[in-house]
Amino acid sequence: MAFWILFCASVVAVSVVPGPSTLIAFTHGARFGWCKALATAAGNAFASLLQASAASAGLGLLLTESASVLLATKYLGAAYLVYLGVRMWRSKADEIEAGAGTTAAPRVSGRLFRDGFLVAVSNPKAILFFTALFPQFLGTPGSESGRMVLMTVSVGVIAFMVAAVYAGLGARIRAMSVTQTAMRRLQRATGGLFVFAGIGLAASRA
Repeated sequence: MAFWILFCASVVAVSVVPGPSTLIAFTHGARFGWCKALATAAGNAFASLLQASAASAGLGLLLTESASVLLATKYLGAAYLVYLGVRMWRSKADEIEAGAGTTAAPRVSGRLFRDGFLVAVSNPKAILFFTALFPQFLGTPGSESGRMVLMTVSVGVIAFMVAAVYAGLGARIRAMSVTQTAMRRLQRATGGLFVFAGIGLAASRA
């Protein structure tokens, strides 16, 4: 199982680097608390599972070989990041207080799951990364399908755990009972970072 340990270490090393997926988990943890932000982590994990599965199915090669498909995917992802950034910039810091009741909990969790999923799935570079990474851990006769399943599932688990950790860090800020003004500034800063990330993704050559 040495290959699996090395594979997981490689995925963790990339996943822990701050980016849109970790940033949305952190922000949701700060706004909604760790338990609710686990829905964000679940959305991120589901998107990562789909991306890893797409890479194993050959979609990564299609993106590499088809410039038009890659551009379309990239621009759609960039547009969503900008939209999310603007939405977070305009949202009120006390929105969660209005939805804190038990009847609103499923609706809030669904929105957090959706945001976590869409932020993660909006980055086509993840599929390209998995397309390049997976072959490095294949090649043993008779075991490739088993390894592929193990690696794909591991990607989802790692994505969930990393997002959950970032959500926990955000929840620490919530536990400090910061003022609404401070929370508003955090939301605006996060929204600005998402807009910047969307513009950066659209402008990138890869």
